[in-house]
Amino acid sequence: MSEEIKFSCPYWVLSGSEEQETEFVIVLTASGLQDRNIQQIKQCLNDNGVSINSISTLPNNNATDFSIKTSTQQAWGLFTKLLAMAAREDFDVALLPVSTRKKKLLVCDMDSTIVASETLDDIAEQIGIGEQVSQITERAMRGELDFRRSLNERVSLLKGISIDVLDEIAKAVRFSPGAETLLKVSKQNEIRTVLVSGGFEPIVKVVAEKLGFDRYVCNRMQIADGQLTGKILEPIVDASTKLQVLKEECQLLVIKSEEACCIGDGANDLPMLQAAGLGIGFQGKPLLRSSIPYQINTGGLDSVLSIMGIAE
Repeated sequence: MSEEIKFSCPYWVLSGSEEQETEFVIVLTASGLQDRNIQQIKQCLNDNGVSINSISTLPNNNATDFSIKTSTQQAWGLFTKLLAMAAREDFDVALLPVSTRKKKLLVCDMDSTIVASETLDDIAEQIGIGEQVSQITERAMRGELDFRRSLNERVSLLKGISIDVLDEIAKAVRFSPGAETLLKVSKQNEIRTVLVSGGFEPIVKVVAEKLGFDRYVCNRMQIADGQLTGKILEPIVDASTKLQVLKEECQLLVIKSEEACCIGDGANDLPMLQAAGLGIGFQGKPLLRSSIPYQINTGGLDSVLSIMGIAE
């Protein structure tokens, strides 16, 4: 990542006064956080004339908080420099206002986010067409193909397979590192949790129930005589659906979007992530890494708890 950050500003930059000072927290996270990383943050702050009010370590989270007070514009400029440093040094960093750090809503993508693989690719691999389908998936996640078109194309290749294959994939699904902790601790802290996925119900339902999501939204395949017909039932869950689910949930909870955290990895998640107060790319595709500032590339999903200021 270069020193010039091109993605759009978070909501707090656009809504904040250029002169008024605000309390911010810088959250440094990594799977193997080192003291030299902490020293690098200190040096960056010192070089930019920003004083540290306090430094604290969250227990069991491999994370360190730096409390600062500055203007929103200076905070944004500082954040871009920290992000460039993080990319070079192999750690993750987030900067956000203390006043809106804690969230009331968590909306998660499933494939390559909550679970460690693309489950549609897993189905294809099971029946011997894995390479053909995964190439289409990768292009769609990079934003090179329209999601709806790519999904229809991939599902058409599954025509005639037994629904038992989906059950087998659901049983064998592997969660991403930190996913179980993220959901468990979020529930303990009374955060509403929603799983929204372009994946399919036989798998999404199992994942949602295992992790205790409050709601799930996903696609459905047409089935006849116990076999897939190669068609998808309308409405199709795509990028606009994910954004709409975020808006619906905020209305339900009577909260602003800045009180929501959303997590995803691909182009299909981008509108939702950009609309959330805290939109996080988890091991994101290049489009996400260049479009939103909040990223987790070195740690697990439990790093999200650190960013929200929640101890395990």
